[in-house]
Amino acid sequence: MDESTPAGTFIDYLFSMFAGIKEYVPSMTDEFLIPVKWLLLHLFILYSTLYYPSRDLSSLGINILIRTKGRIIWWISKCLWNICYVLVVYLLIFISVIIFCLIMKEPISLNINPMFVNDLLEAESPYDTFSNQLVYIILLFPMFLSISLNLLQMTLSLLIKPLYSFGVMAVILLSSAYLFTPYLAGNYGMPIRSNHVVENGFTFSGGILLFLILIVGSFMIGCFYFRRYDILDMEENK
Repeated sequence: MDESTPAGTFIDYLFSMFAGIKEYVPSMTDEFLIPVKWLLLHLFILYSTLYYPSRDLSSLGINILIRTKGRIIWWISKCLWNICYVLVVYLLIFISVIIFCLIMKEPISLNINPMFVNDLLEAESPYDTFSNQLVYIILLFPMFLSISLNLLQMTLSLLIKPLYSFGVMAVILLSSAYLFTPYLAGNYGMPIRSNHVVENGFTFSGGILLFLILIVGSFMIGCFYFRRYDILDMEENK
């Protein structure tokens, strides 16, 4: 490693995985770049959970549901399973990065190197140091984005075919990469667009609020709709 280049830390490597891309400004010379790593991570998690509720209702789950008549309990259990699945995936990512740091003898710390951020991620940040709040954004916001979109996808699967709901989530993610707006959750799931990295970035409180609206809204709408849902319809929508 070049002596002038600082070692990458645990949080630096997570940042490189979860960063996304900086704001896209339409230009005749600069083409739009798709954040492949960021997009594939979230799409993989979304697709992994896509068919679980419908498959559960087409097997043992429907017998339990009919006997207990507990539709709300069933919906709560699916939401909890969905959240736990996302948490396990991110835990595995964190453990993998720690193992990588141990093998490569890189520091396992939460210190962010400005040179790493600006040179590797091309953030063009005006800050010489980064707030501790950025560490929480890197650790939590991509995970909150996965949880909120997974619950939204599961709720939409009650209304449309699961594969169509997956398509809606893909559009939301791609739109977030292209459009720099606080109304698309994907923007908050890109730490490189935080106001702790760029001056006109998104705030921590704004991200928390939007994720809570998506999570609570998806849960409540799912509860309301599933109480009146024709279970046999889910078989047709598979």
